[in-house]
Amino acid sequence: MRLAPLCTLLALALGAHAALAQSKPFKIGAGSQTQQLAQMESSADFETFTGRTDKVTGAIQFDPQAHKGSGKIVVDAASIDTGISLRNEHMRSPAWLDTAQYKTITFETLNVRKTGTDTYKVYGNFTMKGVTKKITTTVTLKYRQESEATRKAGFKGDVVQVRTSFEIKLADYLIDVARLAHGKVSDTVTISLAVYGQTG
Repeated sequence: MRLAPLCTLLALALGAHAALAQSKPFKIGAGSQTQQLAQMESSADFETFTGRTDKVTGAIQFDPQAHKGSGKIVVDAASIDTGISLRNEHMRSPAWLDTAQYKTITFETLNVRKTGTDTYKVYGNFTMKGVTKKITTTVTLKYRQESEATRKAGFKGDVVQVRTSFEIKLADYLIDVARLAHGKVSDTVTISLAVYGQTG
């Protein structure tokens, strides 16, 4: 191989390595003193409620210069609390979330496109009760370099704050609302996430 082409290949390889080096791994949940939050909101004819949990973990890979990234968020399904013990028991049963068999609810990105200063159009797989569906949602991601302020807030390393909200149809995930709780649980529920990731 001639010297010039070899140098070109080396330059390209080094350039690619440098670009990858800008991408940072952020841990969600692990070691953070800040509450992670996942919510499921239902508004039906005869009842409105919100299920919440702070048992949210995951990982995000984000390049703050190129504004590119990927990630996976994992929610402990059995820990979701609707405020009423009996309703929580029903929600964990096989007819609903079947948390004995399907312990987590997950969202994993497939493609991320920047649309604004801190906003991104995210395409990904949402999995609940063993069923995976592709969804599109708008995500707000704010990146902060490690500073005195982030350390005082209890974070280690750089920080990202991620927020999103989207709707799903329960029937798509093998939950027959009409048969189980007509008028008390909405056919479509809103899923909301507000989480923090840190590099330290």
